[in-house]
Amino acid sequence: MQNITVTSRERDTVIAALRYYQFYRMQGHPFDPRQDHLIDAIANETGEALDLSEIDDLCAGLNGNSHALAAAATATAA
Repeated sequence: MQNITVTSRERDTVIAALRYYQFYRMQGHPFDPRQDHLIDAIANETGEALDLSEIDDLCAGLNGNSHALAAAATATAA
């Protein structure tokens, strides 16, 4: 088991992604741009949504890339 620490913004992004996946599964079809506003609202819950490079770093960290996790921890501490 891997334990990681995420910021509030990162948590919101993960929740938004899970909700989008849930919506996708419930609808039985892929990407529906009419629902993007719902995902953005979740991802912005505690502040500005992560940008594309921050999302990439979060994905790398969730996949166990220790360098990405260290970089995220350093950035959060600063």
